[in-house]
Amino acid sequence: MQAGALELAHRVALAPMTRTRADPQTLAPTAMMAEYYAQRASPGGLLVSEATAISPEAAVVWNIYAAVREKGGRAPGIWTKTQSEGWAKVARAAHKKGARISCQLLHAGRVAQPDIAEHPIVRGKDYPLPPVSSSPVPMREGPQKGDYNWDREAATPRELRTEEIARVCGDYQHAAENAMRAGFDCVELHAAHGYLMDQFLCDGVNKRSDRYGGTIANRCRFLFEAAAALLDVVGAGRLGVRLSPLAIDENTGAQNQMYFGAECTDPEEIYAAAVKGLNDFPLAYLLLTEPRAGGLSAKAGAAEGVLQNTKYRRIYKGTLIGAGGFTPKSAARAIAKGDYDIIAFGRWFLS
Repeated sequence: MQAGALELAHRVALAPMTRTRADPQTLAPTAMMAEYYAQRASPGGLLVSEATAISPEAAVVWNIYAAVREKGGRAPGIWTKTQSEGWAKVARAAHKKGARISCQLLHAGRVAQPDIAEHPIVRGKDYPLPPVSSSPVPMREGPQKGDYNWDREAATPRELRTEEIARVCGDYQHAAENAMRAGFDCVELHAAHGYLMDQFLCDGVNKRSDRYGGTIANRCRFLFEAAAALLDVVGAGRLGVRLSPLAIDENTGAQNQMYFGAECTDPEEIYAAAVKGLNDFPLAYLLLTEPRAGGLSAKAGAAEGVLQNTKYRRIYKGTLIGAGGFTPKSAARAIAKGDYDIIAFGRWFLS
């Protein structure tokens, strides 16, 4: 089957999962990472990389996550030559097994914290630094001790100025250039899970009064501009986009899932508009996370057998990938019914 410019032999994909195994000094991929992706590669299969920071401003070092503070998180980046060269070893290992591989590009927005300023590859350099967001709205500790069980208060982000949006799009382009130079088959714009793009979509975070805030069209604008900027680099059929649509629970009146405290009063309207608008771009695929990804957020609102994002199948005209809580049996049902074209597995793929 075709996913944009990618020719695939089957409908099972590796979902992106943070592994925190990058080199601690360079945040470049290691030999262990190349082995990890090669182990999960198959002829004509699609692998999506772990979230990969496009810049220091975008990077999460997880120093406020107690379980990995000792090693600083070690999540990879792709803004330096050394990082790109490390990813080239990963891409070669995947291709040797006949797989296709997509580099998931991340800007974490307000989830990134100031600790990155002390990292050896950032200290003393003139990089824009985190946290930034659509608006200066900090993450708040919730009843479940906050997303990912952080044990420190998150810093209040700086609002990105209107004229800075083009600069961030340029950071995405620079990362995409490095990814294509490394040999990736395509890149994926991470616009989900409460990170920067979601912070523009969700009106609980986005309080702007410029052309990137207020109306649904304005809140989608940054997503579409970033997609256009990336397509200018990678070309038609070589860009994927990841979204994590939410809904309002009819019984409780609350969001069915919360990613890093990103609240939204009109989730079904904003995500429908985002999905519809992405039809205008020649994507390789659109990947949707079902709102039941246990362990990823403060609440998982849907049972294993219930799919809530199938309504977007009627809106989106291209290749649609589903992720989040699938088993082999439920994945087969979703494919047979035409709900999704491909299913991405995380923990099942690990095991």
